[in-house]
Amino acid sequence: MNVKRGFAKIPAPLSSIFSPKIFRNGELREDPIEIGAIGGGFALANGVETVVELDLDGEDSSSVLVNGSITHFPPSIEAAEYMRRALNLKGSIRIKHRMGVPIATGFGTSAASALGVILILSKLSGRGMTLLEACRITHEIELKCKTGLNSEAGILSGGLILVLREGAPPRLMIDSIPLPSEAGLVSVVAGALETSEILGDVERLREVEEIGDRRMKEVLKKPTPENFLEQARAFAWEAGFVTREVEEVFEVLRRLPTIGYAQNMLGKAAHALVEGKDLARVEAHLREVFPDYRIISSKIGYGVRIS
Repeated sequence: MNVKRGFAKIPAPLSSIFSPKIFRNGELREDPIEIGAIGGGFALANGVETVVELDLDGEDSSSVLVNGSITHFPPSIEAAEYMRRALNLKGSIRIKHRMGVPIATGFGTSAASALGVILILSKLSGRGMTLLEACRITHEIELKCKTGLNSEAGILSGGLILVLREGAPPRLMIDSIPLPSEAGLVSVVAGALETSEILGDVERLREVEEIGDRRMKEVLKKPTPENFLEQARAFAWEAGFVTREVEEVFEVLRRLPTIGYAQNMLGKAAHALVEGKDLARVEAHLREVFPDYRIISSKIGYGVRIS
């Protein structure tokens, strides 16, 4: 068998607040390079591990398997076929993902998965690729699949990332807010929200853009983790994203020793930034109060790994 294999581990780019940028002068933007969102969120070390096998003797095809059971994951297939065309790859491409965070709950799994496929195939081809170029392709794939707006920005940097200008790299402009060295993120996941349905509602996006712009201005007036999460939480309430489940989680987090907390964009999920000394206590309490929800505790992620 003539099989090549590669591995990548990509941080999960969790989104806390966003302002979609798909209009200009009242008209829909057409150039993917200019479409995206400003906003912010966290890169989580609990991300997506990807293995790709390129069988040079197989028929031209692409397949994906997520967490050993899911066989339908369009961003990864789109990434594989994009790279097949760009690099003139022959043979079968078999993709396996292991997700350290849930799908469709605001953790950016689509972007992290597509990026992993792109980086691995570029390595297996012998060409290689910069992270900026790989994120540009990921941006295009996310728009095509309607799975995210500038989620890849959270992989270009680390920690608490701010997206200050939307669009594909290198148009994209990012910054970050420093975090306490031992801080971690604890998330409570009650369920999924369908991102493609929300991103496909044009009038809804107009409303969200206005609210997001206003809240991001408040973030930049006082760029601290505490204020960022306060503004992100206010954004979720004002934009009407807070579900009954998220409201219940907010009420519990309000009484715990956190730096701040907000809702995942987009998901029936919330996340809290917690000092290292309080992480175990906060996680244990959330597991006790929400036994039926998934609780995820993660270090802050910095950088990608590929081999």
